[in-house]
Amino acid sequence: MCLLDEAHQMIRNMPMEANAIVWGALLGACRIHRDTQLAELVLKQLIELEPWNSGNYVLLSNIYSTNLKWDEAAKIRLSMNEKGIQKSPGCSWIEVDGIVHEFLVGDKYHPLSKKIYAKLDELTKKMKVAKFDCFIFE
Repeated sequence: MCLLDEAHQMIRNMPMEANAIVWGALLGACRIHRDTQLAELVLKQLIELEPWNSGNYVLLSNIYSTNLKWDEAAKIRLSMNEKGIQKSPGCSWIEVDGIVHEFLVGDKYHPLSKKIYAKLDELTKKMKVAKFDCFIFE
């Protein structure tokens, strides 16, 4: 029995019902270990607990893609569309001089977006030169 199976068994044998955080942690472990079979079982549990949470569907789709199971990944995305579930855009926050700035993926509405994207382009070029390609998503 592998560690993922042990973790799954432990969750199933807990004296209380596992919540979405517990199942989500196991789904994340499935991604790391590329275990699509267990990931499918975990997603079923998560759908019961959080049917609206797009992140769970996206994570399983990414697990399929990592394992080159393109048809299965496409089915998950199609299922999301059929259920009206939309992926939330990625976002981040930064505090500068006591002001919190929020950024969404592809956001062009921030007043300094041109400068921000210029700086990101500059940093990306520097990372490529320094051979940090594995961290660059284009």
